[in-house]
Amino acid sequence: MMRKIKIYVLVLLTVIGCAGVAGPAYGQSKKAETADKVALVNGAPIDKAEFDGEVLRIQKALLGFGKPLTCNQISAVHTDVLESLIRRELIYQESKKAGIKPDEEAVDREIKALRNQFSNENDYRNELSRRNITEDMLRQRLQKNSAIQQYIERQYASTVTVTDSEMVSYYENQLDVFKQPLQVRVSHILVQSDPSWDASRKRDARKKVEEILNDLKKNRDFAALAREHSDGPTRTNGGDLGYIRPGQLDKQFESKVFALKVGEVSDIIETDNGFHLFKVVEKKPETILAYEDVKEKIRQFLFEEKAKQEADRQAKVLREKADVRILLSEEVTSAKP
Repeated sequence: MMRKIKIYVLVLLTVIGCAGVAGPAYGQSKKAETADKVALVNGAPIDKAEFDGEVLRIQKALLGFGKPLTCNQISAVHTDVLESLIRRELIYQESKKAGIKPDEEAVDREIKALRNQFSNENDYRNELSRRNITEDMLRQRLQKNSAIQQYIERQYASTVTVTDSEMVSYYENQLDVFKQPLQVRVSHILVQSDPSWDASRKRDARKKVEEILNDLKKNRDFAALAREHSDGPTRTNGGDLGYIRPGQLDKQFESKVFALKVGEVSDIIETDNGFHLFKVVEKKPETILAYEDVKEKIRQFLFEEKAKQEADRQAKVLREKADVRILLSEEVTSAKP
C-alpha cells in the first residue's frame, strides 16, 4: 500500500500548492546554468524534462487514486522519485563501464511501435511536444533503458532464480492482472472532412459516406469498400483495426461501437476530421487467462523483478561513493541514499 501512496503523492504535485513546492515545475534550480537539470551524478546530468516526464506518466496512470496527502508526504515521495533516477543513472554508468551498447534495432522497434499508436505523423509529433520531449530525447532515453536492461540481465542472470511455487503464488494473488477484458474486432471507414471546408465540400463528403452506408446495407463487402473509399490509415488492409478493448477508442466512438452486435455496422458518426463507419467483426467475452498460458511470462516478470532488486542494492552501494549534486531547492527535496 505504501508504494501506491508514494506514487499518488507524485500525482498531486501538479495540482496542490504547498509551501516550498509551488512553482511551474517542482522548484527552482540553484544556478541559472543548471535550470534544466535536477541533479548531477558523477558529473552526468539528470534532465528536469525527464523528471517531469516521469511525473506525467504516473499522473496519467494513477490520477484519481486515493485521498489527498500532506505536503510532507508529497515532499517525501518527490525525494524518492529523484533518488530512483539517481540510482538508475548510476547503473547506466556501470553498463557503460562494462562496454554495453544499446540495442539499436530494439530501440527502432520501440519508436516504430509508439508511432503506430497514432493515426498520423502530426499526432505523434504533437504527443511528443505535449510531453515536452523531442524524438532525439526519446531515442536517448530508450537507448539508456536498453543498456540498463542488458546490464541487469548479464549481471544477475546466473544469480536470480524463480521457483514454481513463487509463480503459482503470484498468479493466484494477481488474478486481476490476467483478466482478459471484452474485446471486439473492428473495421473502420473514414470519409475525411475539415471544419475549414465550405458547406458545399462538406455536403459532398456527407453524401459520399451516405452512399457507402447504403452499399453496406445492400451487403457490399466492408473491406472492399474501405479499400476503395476510406481516407483512414487502415485503408490498405480493408479498414481492419484489430481487436479493441474498452478505453482504446475515443469516447465518442466507444459506446456506439461496443453496443454493436457481430456483423452490425454503425450509423454515421461525425467528428471534426470526418465521417466514420464502424463494423464489429468478432467479439471475445471477458475471461481469465489460464495459468499454463501465462506461466512463462510470470517467470520472466519475476526474474526481472528480482534482478532489478539486486541492481537496486548495487546502486545503493554505488550511491554512497558517488559524487551527487542535487540541483532542486532544499525545500522541495534533499535526496539521500
